[in-house]
Amino acid sequence: MTNLDKALLWATPLIAMLVVANQFYRVQTYDLSTWQGGGFGMFSSVDTIDSRFFKVYLHVDHETIPIQLKGAFNKQVTISRAEPTEENLKKLAQQIYQANWIHSGTFTLDPQSQDNYRPVLVFIHKAHIKNTEQPVNIEGIVLELWKTRFDSKTNTIETYKYTEYAYPNNLS
Repeated sequence: MTNLDKALLWATPLIAMLVVANQFYRVQTYDLSTWQGGGFGMFSSVDTIDSRFFKVYLHVDHETIPIQLKGAFNKQVTISRAEPTEENLKKLAQQIYQANWIHSGTFTLDPQSQDNYRPVLVFIHKAHIKNTEQPVNIEGIVLELWKTRFDSKTNTIETYKYTEYAYPNNLS
């Protein structure tokens, strides 16, 4: 057995142990989903990255309007769902805050009042904004990250609000 063979014999288990240690650390410290970073322990939890979701609200003219994130936000949304650190949530909030939003021209029923309609906001690329469309001035953003857990007492899977992040921080 050559020295290279001996080194490879020890390198493979050592690398595997480093991956396990790194994933365990990130799960404990940064709430990384157990399904990410190596996947050790993934079958011990229903908390997958796909079962985590955001509810996002824009504050516009003293109104709170829910929005859906897609397209240009997908990468940072995925990162923030997998590892919801304050830094990742701040990057996502800043990206949303700096984006161009316009009224889509359609309205939806407000679920709170059931008798009031609010405008639907859509993200639009700066190059596609026409002179007749006025970008919406965003006062602030609230990100709610929701997670899933298994309740062993009732044998049910439930969702709960894990964290909330407001941007800018002085948003009340």
